[in-house]
Amino acid sequence: MNKNSIRLATAIAAILAAPIVTATETGVELGAGVTYVMFDDDFNVADDIGYRGLLGYRVNERFGMELVLDGISTETDPLGLSFDMRQLYVSGLYHFNVEANVQPYVSLGWGQNSMELADSSFDNDTTATNLGAGIKWYLKDNLILRPAINYFMNTEYDEDFTTVGLTLSWVVGGGSSAAPKAKAPVAPADSDNDGVTDSSDTCPATPAGVGVSANGCPLDTDNDGVSDYLDKCPNTAAKLKVDSNGCPVKLSETVSIDLNVNFDSNSDVVKPAYYGEIGRVAEFLQQYVGTSVVIEGHTDTSGSASYNKNLSQRRADAVAAVLVQQMGVSQARVSAMGYGEEQPIADESTATGRKANRRVVAKVSAKVESMEEK
Repeated sequence: MNKNSIRLATAIAAILAAPIVTATETGVELGAGVTYVMFDDDFNVADDIGYRGLLGYRVNERFGMELVLDGISTETDPLGLSFDMRQLYVSGLYHFNVEANVQPYVSLGWGQNSMELADSSFDNDTTATNLGAGIKWYLKDNLILRPAINYFMNTEYDEDFTTVGLTLSWVVGGGSSAAPKAKAPVAPADSDNDGVTDSSDTCPATPAGVGVSANGCPLDTDNDGVSDYLDKCPNTAAKLKVDSNGCPVKLSETVSIDLNVNFDSNSDVVKPAYYGEIGRVAEFLQQYVGTSVVIEGHTDTSGSASYNKNLSQRRADAVAAVLVQQMGVSQARVSAMGYGEEQPIADESTATGRKANRRVVAKVSAKVESMEEK
């Protein structure tokens, strides 16, 4: 190699060694391979295979630069004289498809070559500009297989030549990896980790583990305004008011019903006409579970007090029997008490008053809770 080539190589090496502010994808590339040189016909030199050495630097994802040394030993055509050529050139590279493992690139370079013809005083150096294209195939993060083609245009000669090379190179130093990696997609923010992104989350502070609807708000299955995770009464009817626990608001009230069955004089037979009245008592008892009824029997003052006491008890027992046997009320919820003539409600001096006093009254009184509606 002559002095001009040495100076060129030294200058290019200094450029490659200079500190450069780069993106994250950087690295020094060392490679070796083969090159096939194809000369123009006017060169009168046979095409042949030679060697290739490479020193490169990946500046960033898109740009790189490299120093390449090619050498070939062939012969002239048709004389068969030994012909040697060595060339050293520097190129700038632009890469495509940088997020993939296979990255095409184009290059533009300039350098110097030296040609020697055996048994001849011919020994000449020339500069050349070249255009190239190739592929970097990342077999691993730091191992690259590189096919490439370059077209060289000589400055001192009209004849040009083309090289087709195959290089295996190794990336050292620089960023975390010589091969640019596919960028992981950035997941939309979800501050409360409920599966609904912040941009769509109407309730951005939902506690962890709580089931949410499409807008990120806690579920409220019974639509009572209290979220399921706070609702202690999860199946409340829609029409009822609820408290902070999702349970119906209860109202306490006292309810009662009165029954009046009148009897003929000296009779304890319940007339069918009063069955509807007794039925109302049965319905009331069914509505308010846990209540009980006391059937009170009363008479007028006709007859002796002891007789009337007994008669009133029979009348009370007769009505109680209708409730149990005809209306299906549990015996345990029905009791009877005869008061005789002790509690009149009308004047005994008239027939109308005495009839009013011959009666049976049902006393039901209970304190119950009801649900307040919206």
